[in-house]
Amino acid sequence: MNTKTKVDDRVNRLVLIIGTDVLPRRELIAALELRQSARRNFRDNYLKPATAKGLVKMQFPEVPSRPEQAYKLTAKGLELFSKLKEVAEE
Repeated sequence: MNTKTKVDDRVNRLVLIIGTDVLPRRELIAALELRQSARRNFRDNYLKPATAKGLVKMQFPEVPSRPEQAYKLTAKGLELFSKLKEVAEE
């Protein structure tokens, strides 16, 4: 499996987990079954690629370090979520 495929798989997993919800980092890390100490791993391997692709955004972008920070899908992310969900249901 090449690096691009790994990144796409991780981003797809993140999109499926967020879905139509707004979730904090801790819940996303738990749902991805990562250790809580994997904050940097989560950010670098899941969140940054998903954000760079325009799929995920912060709930409070004006204060990135806000303790209640949570993440939700953009319109583009919701489109991908719908497609991934359809494929998973087949």
